[in-house]
Amino acid sequence: MQFNVAQLQQEPIGSIREYDLVEDISRLDPELNVLGPLVGRLQLLRTNSGILASGELSTALRVTCNRCLEPIAIEVRFTLEESFRPLTEVNSGRFIRPEEFEGSTTELEDAALMIDDHHILDISEVVRQNIWLAMSIAPGCNWEGEGQCPNLTRYLAELEGLEREPDKTDASSEDIDPRWAALLDMQERLDAIE
Repeated sequence: MQFNVAQLQQEPIGSIREYDLVEDISRLDPELNVLGPLVGRLQLLRTNSGILASGELSTALRVTCNRCLEPIAIEVRFTLEESFRPLTEVNSGRFIRPEEFEGSTTELEDAALMIDDHHILDISEVVRQNIWLAMSIAPGCNWEGEGQCPNLTRYLAELEGLEREPDKTDASSEDIDPRWAALLDMQERLDAIE
């Protein structure tokens, strides 16, 4: 996801380059379980202070359902809009001093937003950050209704089928913690009443 923007930087303000992206992002972040490529359309616009990258991008990820803890696939869509600043002048190769930049000095502190001294604009870090921001905080399965996770519903039904009364003959009076003995005695009396 690197673009040589040397030619675009020499063109007048308002010049545009457009790219159709189908990029393998499997190595973008080891914590992202990527299922498909990054796809979308990217536009690079020459501005007075650098390049404005914008586009609608999407990919597919494998995540864990927040309710049933099963792996699920989700689509992640996001809008990219970020301004990149050059480190050097295109024609002379001279490094641009910070006071020559237009905008705030805080914009110069993010290395991911800089066009390197070879005029390469790399959107990888910006894409990685946008993917994390676009992901749902609590991803879930395809719900059949409000609060209904099909996998969780099925799992709870299986648990109900497996539930059974505890076998009281297994524990001897010596195995019971004396702090619980009074409660067990009370439970036996309640069971006898029913």
